[in-house]
Amino acid sequence: MAHETKGNALRVLLASTAVCKVADWQLGIVMPLAILRQTGSVAMSLAVFALRGVAYVASPFLGAFIDRFDKRTVFVAAQLEQALCLGLLAWFTSQPAVVSVLLLLSGIGGVASSITGQFVLIPELIRPGERAVAVAKLTSVIEFSKVAGLLLGGITLDSRGPVFSSALIAAMYLLAAVVALPLPRVPSRHTRTSLGHDLGLGFRWLRRPEILWLVTVMLIVNLAVGQLEPALTTQFARTGIGPTAISLVMAAGLAVGAVASRFAPLLLPARRMERRILVFQVIALGGLALVAVPQPLVRILGYMTVSFAVGASNVVSITYRQESIPVEYAGRVNSVIRMFITGAVPLSGFLYAWSSRFDGWLFWAPQLAVWAVAVALWCGHTRHTERAPADGGPPHDGPPHDGPAAGALATAEGGGTDGDADPGRPGDRGRDLQGS
Repeated sequence: MAHETKGNALRVLLASTAVCKVADWQLGIVMPLAILRQTGSVAMSLAVFALRGVAYVASPFLGAFIDRFDKRTVFVAAQLEQALCLGLLAWFTSQPAVVSVLLLLSGIGGVASSITGQFVLIPELIRPGERAVAVAKLTSVIEFSKVAGLLLGGITLDSRGPVFSSALIAAMYLLAAVVALPLPRVPSRHTRTSLGHDLGLGFRWLRRPEILWLVTVMLIVNLAVGQLEPALTTQFARTGIGPTAISLVMAAGLAVGAVASRFAPLLLPARRMERRILVFQVIALGGLALVAVPQPLVRILGYMTVSFAVGASNVVSITYRQESIPVEYAGRVNSVIRMFITGAVPLSGFLYAWSSRFDGWLFWAPQLAVWAVAVALWCGHTRHTERAPADGGPPHDGPPHDGPAAGALATAEGGGTDGDADPGRPGDRGRDLQGS
C-alpha cells in the first residue's frame, strides 16, 4: 500500500511539473518575441527576459525557506505566485519596464518550484533504489513539456497576440497548483535554526573539491548556453520566420532532448560519472558549433545535438545529487549549488544581448569560446580524478548506491545540530558528482 501511495504521488508530481513546464516554455517564446515586437531590439528582448533568472541569486534564502516548511505547500505556493505575476503581466505587455519587474518576481516562484520538485520531493517520496528511474521520468516529462510549451506559445502568440498568451500562461500555472494539491504532505524535518546557520550549511557543502569543480564548470557552461533558446528564437525571427514556424523548429530539438533524458540511465552506465559528463559536454559543444553555421538545416541539427547531450547529462546529475545530499537539508544545499549554476543563466542572456552586435557565426563565437573553456577544465578534472581517486580508494563506477548512508555518516561525523554536517570529513569524500 505504501509503495502504491508513493507511485500515485510520483504521478501527481509528474503531472503538475508537466503543466508548469509547459507554462515556463510558453513564456520562453512569448515574452522575447513580444518584447522584440514592441522595442525592435534583440538586445532588449534578451536582457529583459533574462531577468527571470536573476531570482537564482536569492536561491540560498529560498532553500532555507523550503526546508523549514511543508514541501507540498511550498510547491503549490510557488505555482500560485507565478500565476499571479503572469496574470498581472497580461495587462502590461506593452510596458517593458513593468514586464521586467513582473518577470523578475515570477522567477522567485520558478526557483522555488524547481528546487522543491526536482531535488526535495523526489527524495522524500521515492525509495533510493527507484530514484534513478523516477528522475529519468521527471526529466523526460520536463523535456516533452518544453516541446508542448514552445508549440503552444508560438501558435497562441501568432493567432491571439501577447495579452491572450500571457493570460493563458497564468492559467497554466494556476492549473499546476491545483494538480499538485493531491500530493501527500511532507512536513519539515528541519530543527529551526538561524538563517545564518542555514546559509552556512549550504556553503560548507560547496567547499568540497568535487562540488567546487562541478559548480565552476557548469556555471561556465550555463554562461554559454543558458539562454540558447531565446537567442535562437530572436535569430530566426530576424530572418523573417514566424512564431509558429520557430516554435516547430525549437520543439523538434527539444523532443530529441526528451528522448535522451528518458533513456539516459542506459547511456554509458559503466563509465565513471566524470567521464560520462565529459562525453556529453564534448557532444554538446560540437552541436553549438553547428548552430553557428548560418544554414537553417545545419543550425537545427546543431540544436538537436545540444538538446540530446544536455538532456542526458541532466538526468545523471540530478540523480547523483539526490543520492548524495541528505534530504533534510536538500533544499539548502541544492539552492546554493543552483545559485551559482543556474544563476549564470541570466548572465548568458546578457552575453547574447552583447553578441547581437555581430552577424553570422560571430554572434556565436563568444559562447563557443566560453564552452570550450568549460570542456577543457572538466577534461583536466576528469583525468585527475581517474589517475588519483580520492582517499586512495578504487575508482567509483556507475551511479552512487550509498548516498543516504553517506549522508547519515556525514551527519554523525560532522556533529552539530540539524544535520550540520561537515562535508569535508573523511566519511563523505571520494564520490563522483555532476551538475545540471
